[in-house]
Amino acid sequence: MRAMPQLRRSVALVLAVVVGMLTGPIDAARAALVSTEQAIAGEVAGGERERVAAFLAREDVQAQMAALGVDPAEAARRVGGLSDTEVQRIAGELDRLPAGQSALGAVIGAALFIFIVLLITDLLGLTDVFTFVRR
Repeated sequence: MRAMPQLRRSVALVLAVVVGMLTGPIDAARAALVSTEQAIAGEVAGGERERVAAFLAREDVQAQMAALGVDPAEAARRVGGLSDTEVQRIAGELDRLPAGQSALGAVIGAALFIFIVLLITDLLGLTDVFTFVRR
């Protein structure tokens, strides 16, 4: 009979500790004014996060990552875990990076530019390069 009050006291003590831990100090919600810059920064970061994710989803970028031994799916997961500041810095670097162009595209572009310049000078009568141009 003496064991029953001792058991009750032990169970009551354990329950009191558990209830105290569950209902203990909980941080109260804090309300504050949000500036326009802070509100816009959250939206901008979301848009930039999508832009970085779209960049990583491109086939040429994924092929380059695979060539370097980086798993594209892992890279996409890591972008999801970046802070807003880090995403903004990466998106800013995307704007500064040169647009990729093959050597063939550069040669064709230069040849087209030279052709147009010579055609215009032939039409103005400054040169006589093309026989199909009539003055």
